[in-house]
Amino acid sequence: MKTKVHFLPFLALFAFLLIASGAYAATVERLAEGVYAFIGKDGSTNSGFIVGDEGVIVIDSQGPKELVGELREKIKEVTPRPVIYVINTHYHGDHTFGNQYFNEARAIIAHENTRKALMERDRAHRERFRKFFGEESLLGFNLTPPTLTFTDRLTLWSGGRRVDLIYAGGPAHTDGDIFVYLPAERVVFAGDLLYKGRLPLLNDGDTAGAVAALQGLINKDAVVYVPGHGPLAEKKDAVEYMAYLNDLRAEVGRLMKEGRALEEIKREIRLPKYGGWFKYSEWLPANAEKVYSEMLQAEEMNRYIPGGERTPLRK
Repeated sequence: MKTKVHFLPFLALFAFLLIASGAYAATVERLAEGVYAFIGKDGSTNSGFIVGDEGVIVIDSQGPKELVGELREKIKEVTPRPVIYVINTHYHGDHTFGNQYFNEARAIIAHENTRKALMERDRAHRERFRKFFGEESLLGFNLTPPTLTFTDRLTLWSGGRRVDLIYAGGPAHTDGDIFVYLPAERVVFAGDLLYKGRLPLLNDGDTAGAVAALQGLINKDAVVYVPGHGPLAEKKDAVEYMAYLNDLRAEVGRLMKEGRALEEIKREIRLPKYGGWFKYSEWLPANAEKVYSEMLQAEEMNRYIPGGERTPLRK
């Protein structure tokens, strides 16, 4: 049984965050010598950029044209050097639709699944994007997929600085997530593998994979983590977010064992430890539904006997 991918929830999230801000103003945080985080206002998309001798490496190119323009201006305020590489941490449009505005780059780099998703889901992807950001949000848009892909890890050298691009290992936030690790500077650009003080939307990935990916982030010798949205984080924030996912999975599993149907689980689930997180009330039921779907799918696979009939499942 294949899990159906829904674009609506994650695009609704991005639309809410951007429209609620009323403006696209962002701030730039200097994380280390030549390493900067571009922090979107009110939770809109974060990016990063690394300044080296030859030029600039951009991490996530933004989506709406206004934010791409602001990112480029912030880079120019720091350095006149050209952008030589753009890295996409995953395929979602708020992280990739700005690719076309960095045509001076030697390459756009991502996991091979990110390129595949952008190519295969293009029509539906941009239709939903336009719906939530407005009819003019993609005026002049041209799909610009990654030109250099990898499957496991890739290392760039910017002068003497090592920049590691590391695959999450499997479906997590999406099926093509990577994070960027600077070992000397002890900085991680996590993309949407990490959230701080907020519930995620999980429809496009896999929660068990997300937990495994977070363990990979935590295992790195890093002191600064840049999430895909929201303020800068530390290792303890990654630990706390992983705890949320584990607690969510445990609570949904418990309710399923008690015989609760999906709608009952969505009504009854409570995780008070995280009650103060952004969008707790609105998105906890959606998160529970995602976990329920995953566990039901696993149950189906466990019950299937090759050559036999599948046991009917609870709905």
